[in-house]
Amino acid sequence: MKNLDYIIKKVIRETQEENSSRYMFFSNLQQMRRQCDMLLEMDHSMIENILENGHDWAQDHIAEAKNNMDQVFDFLMNETKKDNMNMSMNFDNEDIMMSEGRKKTGTKLCARGKASAKAKYDVYPSAYANGHAIQVCKGKVKGLDGKKRCSPPYC
Repeated sequence: MKNLDYIIKKVIRETQEENSSRYMFFSNLQQMRRQCDMLLEMDHSMIENILENGHDWAQDHIAEAKNNMDQVFDFLMNETKKDNMNMSMNFDNEDIMMSEGRKKTGTKLCARGKASAKAKYDVYPSAYANGHAIQVCKGKVKGLDGKKRCSPPYC
């Protein structure tokens, strides 16, 4: 991770020196990092209590932000490989595993599927809950209303 930190700081410095039109990209990355560090330093049990008291929307927002970050990360990593840019970064295995695989993008879960998954599974979002939600959206599994109906964009 230290190599990644060094590279981000170096790119930010170079970008600012060149007066790039992309300064906001790097500024936003820095802001996200600062906020993530602060949240991770907070008492986890206190945050869990807040989320359990009707604020589970925050968990959904974090999951969506992670998905968006994964997509940008994967895209930029693939572009650097395609352009034969040698970025001698030393990622640990966890970082590499998180960027592997192709993710389906642009398809949101339908409200019926999400509601059904949240009712059926204790942990949402999770792989099992999302799988169930997709099946409800596709009309292969009954939703909370007891009916099988296909919901856009899955129809």
